[in-house]
Amino acid sequence: MKHVKETILNKKIWQAALLGVLLFGGKSAVFAQGGYADVLLRMGVASRSEAMGRAYTAVIGSPESAFYNPAASTAMESRMIDLSIRALPLDRSFSYVGFSTAIRPKSKNTDVQKQPLGGGLALSWIRAGVSNIDGRDSDGEKFGSYSNSQNLVNFTFGLRPGERVAIGMTARLFWNRFPNIGEDDATVSSRAFGFDLGTLITLADGLWLGAVYKNINAKFSWDSGKLYERGTSTIDRFPKHWRIGVAISRLHKNFLFALDLESSDKQDPKLYAGGEYAILPQANLRAGIRDGNPAFGAAYRFALGSRVSYLHYAFVAQPDEVSAEHIFSWSFQF
Repeated sequence: MKHVKETILNKKIWQAALLGVLLFGGKSAVFAQGGYADVLLRMGVASRSEAMGRAYTAVIGSPESAFYNPAASTAMESRMIDLSIRALPLDRSFSYVGFSTAIRPKSKNTDVQKQPLGGGLALSWIRAGVSNIDGRDSDGEKFGSYSNSQNLVNFTFGLRPGERVAIGMTARLFWNRFPNIGEDDATVSSRAFGFDLGTLITLADGLWLGAVYKNINAKFSWDSGKLYERGTSTIDRFPKHWRIGVAISRLHKNFLFALDLESSDKQDPKLYAGGEYAILPQANLRAGIRDGNPAFGAAYRFALGSRVSYLHYAFVAQPDEVSAEHIFSWSFQF
């Protein structure tokens, strides 16, 4: 009887310890990104940006551009949808859906000074999850399995106050959920709201400068008091990031090069660089480097009925991972 009581007590202790590691100590470290609440934002989104090393603050032309810089939503030439999924080790999953369109109000007024402001709109949804997290007692015996899911919805709006200047804002809503954890298989969850501010300046034809300030006001509030007698509450704040980047396509009509510098109040500055080259009118090759990790990719453009579609692929090396990442995306205009 004493052994049974000790085993039950050990289970409860290790359940509480696991909850503390996942929520309070390691936070979202299950995604191997290291200890901060904004891990979902730092996993990137679709194939084009990943293959270009996430040097994307000044890159335009796709819904994922609005994810990195809300002002880029104003540069869309047509409505476009992105669908993306990636293959990940360690029982993890990641998917992304994005939509972006330019807003071009029509006016009969021929006075340039009185034309309505142009703009852009973007929406996206990201879901990431991890399953089969072992719960073990002090003897190493498995007594349960845990999982985590995170969802992020982005709403982006941009304006062009001038011919070569754009500004934008992204409002973000996060859900972070740990189901079937605690004494009565309860669910621990938290929501967070934050926003980004960005600008995009066209310095010359084929030369863009972008800047963005991210994760303003974002934080998770956790409370395990409903799960355990000695539960605790804590605030998990998102690091505030700033990025500045440049993109240039005027050096060669078939080549785009981008360079980003990022820093935050929690991490040292990081450098991102990437490029894209059109080897054929319908095919592109891409390469990049993200904080020392190389990435490669390609895209193929084709007609789907009367619409233009793109298939994208990216390979991203991950020295600290079990294996590299493979990202597949499909984009189409309509």
